[in-house]
Amino acid sequence: MLCFSLIIGITNYSSIDAETSENAIKNGTITKIKNTDPFYIATSGECTSSKQVKSYPYVVVEDKCTENATIKNIGKVINNVTFLNTVIDNNTIIGQGKGKIVSEDGQMIGWESYDVNPVVAIHPGYRGIIYFNSTIDEKFSFLNNTIGIYRSDADTVRSIWLLE
Repeated sequence: MLCFSLIIGITNYSSIDAETSENAIKNGTITKIKNTDPFYIATSGECTSSKQVKSYPYVVVEDKCTENATIKNIGKVINNVTFLNTVIDNNTIIGQGKGKIVSEDGQMIGWESYDVNPVVAIHPGYRGIIYFNSTIDEKFSFLNNTIGIYRSDADTVRSIWLLE
């Protein structure tokens, strides 16, 4: 049920564009994005491995990737990610991700994400929710237990906005 609700929520808000809208969903209500500019912008990314881990009842593919990004007030970071992407009957891809963002001086924070890529939609690419874990590393303490939304289009890099 959670997965179904997540798909509906992300699909309904798949056209969120933080440059024109400051509204987003949090706990079933409309809330605001902290800034209209994303705090995280990926500058490049590369998948190092991809393998099918399940074929029935749906195809599930595991992708391991590394993303180079910039975070406001931190600078350059590396985001090591693993995604499990499930292709459902209507060619929609449901993704679950886990990863660690590491700063140049070795500080880090973990995260988990859930997203949808409605392959046939007007806005191709992933739209999702990201949950940042708790860390004792000072640089990332502002992200402790926070929630963000993100988009990653076929022709753009991933951008993340924090919710208030």
